[in-house]
Amino acid sequence: MRRAPAIVLDIDPEDRRPVLNIFFDVDHPLVFIDQHTNALRPGAHEAMRKLKAAGHGVFVWSASGLAHVERVVHMHGLGEWVDGMFDKDPRVKPYPDFIIDDDWYLVEKYGGHCVSQYKAVNPDDREFEDALFKLAELGHM
Repeated sequence: MRRAPAIVLDIDPEDRRPVLNIFFDVDHPLVFIDQHTNALRPGAHEAMRKLKAAGHGVFVWSASGLAHVERVVHMHGLGEWVDGMFDKDPRVKPYPDFIIDDDWYLVEKYGGHCVSQYKAVNPDDREFEDALFKLAELGHM
């Protein structure tokens, strides 16, 4: 039996990275909100910019509902990098490939990076850098 010749494609290794749907949770991973404060976690803009530059989909979701997500995204100027906003629902489409969340159970369920809760303004916080480093270790940056 004769086999067809193998087809060799000349593809840049950078193009072989799979595109991931990356979901940020709002309350405590992305923002600290109380009666006096609505602060974006340091590095959020840069992390989303880098994820988009790497070709990934960036999504924001919250158990507090879609309206809350929309307010936070617009208030903090994240819209240019965000591909979609959702209520946190396990049937969401597209399905998350990697989440950035403060709930270890959900990180285990979906895969991703568990961040500490952002419960006070801290300009030295580097949690999003750690998440990007994890993605790079996995070959996705």
